[in-house]
Amino acid sequence: MEEGGTMTDPKAKTVADNSMATGDAAFEPSPAEIEAWAERERARRQEWLSGPSEAERAEYATQLRQRRLAETFDEGEAMLQERMRQGLHYSREAQLAAEGAMNLFFRWSQRTFAELVKAGREWEEDTALPRLPRRVRMDDEGS
Repeated sequence: MEEGGTMTDPKAKTVADNSMATGDAAFEPSPAEIEAWAERERARRQEWLSGPSEAERAEYATQLRQRRLAETFDEGEAMLQERMRQGLHYSREAQLAAEGAMNLFFRWSQRTFAELVKAGREWEEDTALPRLPRRVRMDDEGS
């Protein structure tokens, strides 16, 4: 390859340039092949401009319906998975709360049971009817 040149003005020779210089026209399409290709391309473009056929429309509608149905199920599945995750999370938290409550109650009951009994006795003493004074006999009085 030669140095320099630009994209629009290359100084390097390509394979196509070399084949044309040697007169090798076997790689070039004939005018009939070019015309056949142009006709096929015109027909393809005209078909594209006319839009899809009824069969293509029906097939697309079926694909679209199936895609929407799949998306709906995907959303439903995602919602179910989220609900299951939340259920497991909250049931675990409820279990921990119940265990914590039982632990606190057990500790509270051990510490304060004696205090509760004492407070109950004090309440009974404060609210009970006054006792009539009784005379206590001495051992030497009764004999």
